[in-house]
Amino acid sequence: MRWAEVEHRPLPARVRGYTCECLSMVFEDCRAGGQGFIRRYDRSVSPWVIAESPRVKVSAAETLWRQLINGEAR
Repeated sequence: MRWAEVEHRPLPARVRGYTCECLSMVFEDCRAGGQGFIRRYDRSVSPWVIAESPRVKVSAAETLWRQLINGEAR
């Protein structure tokens, strides 16, 4: 999966799901402006490193989220 530095955009993202906060790597399933993407927080370093997947159609983002949760994302 490709990750990119977070871009500051005028529309706030809605978080629809997330992984356990007990881990150092946390993922969020996000929607904004009719698109979906995954946000990643690497909390193993200070300050945290935040990255996002490319913004895609919502159906593609749902597939990506499911693959991530199932350990199938590449």
